[in-house]
Amino acid sequence: MTGSPAARAPRLWALALLVVACGGVARQLDDANAARHDGRPRDALRGYQAVLGELGEGHLAPREDDYRLRALRYAADVSYLELADFTQAISYYRRIVALYPGTEDAWQARAITGDIYRDRLHDRMAAIAQWADIAAGDGPQAAAYELKVAREYLELKNFEQARTEARILRERWPTSELADEAQLLTGQAWALEKRVDEAQRALSALVAHKPRPDLAARALEAQADLAAQEGKLDRALELYNQALPNHPNPDTIRLAIERVRERRDRSQPSVTPGDRATAFDRRPKPRETP
Repeated sequence: MTGSPAARAPRLWALALLVVACGGVARQLDDANAARHDGRPRDALRGYQAVLGELGEGHLAPREDDYRLRALRYAADVSYLELADFTQAISYYRRIVALYPGTEDAWQARAITGDIYRDRLHDRMAAIAQWADIAAGDGPQAAAYELKVAREYLELKNFEQARTEARILRERWPTSELADEAQLLTGQAWALEKRVDEAQRALSALVAHKPRPDLAARALEAQADLAAQEGKLDRALELYNQALPNHPNPDTIRLAIERVRERRDRSQPSVTPGDRATAFDRRPKPRETP
């Protein structure tokens, strides 16, 4: 360090204060973590809040910044998982997004916020908004969250938007296995909308693309379901049998095969109308014994 002793003194004093402050914050964080591990989540949360109050919202040195991020993450997790205060948890996760944009911590905070909205607050559109922000980015999870958005629209019976999101995935990540998942979802959306021809075309295109075996089996199952609905029972059985070897739930396929066979058997009369050979049995009758 250069400069006169008088010039260096304020800097050394500031550095000493920083070391003391960091040591105090670290102890507060450790005490809060200990309270959490001891089953005292409210005390833990108060500890995290004390750390956050001391560090504030402004620019920090790297070590203090790490303490603040940890305190935010722990406060959010305690609020969500142990105190079931979902609104408070969301507020902490949002602060992570605001203070650490573009980081892995930010997208994880968005992902959990989406889960809270869907599973706890039953607001699926708010959940979609969180996941769509992840999907719009360039992070490693973007494609997975694009598929998650598409599936959520499918659950909401917004079939057109589900297909739109699936198409976006296929266009942005055409070589990903998730693109095949999106194609399957497209076929499912057409099927649920009772658009059988479009569904069959989408599913046939997926099978022709030769996706991984379990995905191809699910597409074949969907085609078989459609064939059965149309009364094409032999075709349905053919498709189910093709799906069986690689299907992730083979018992489901075996049950479907059994039901379609029973349905086919019931639809075939034991005596065909107009069958003269049956109506007039000309076989010689056995001679009666006296």
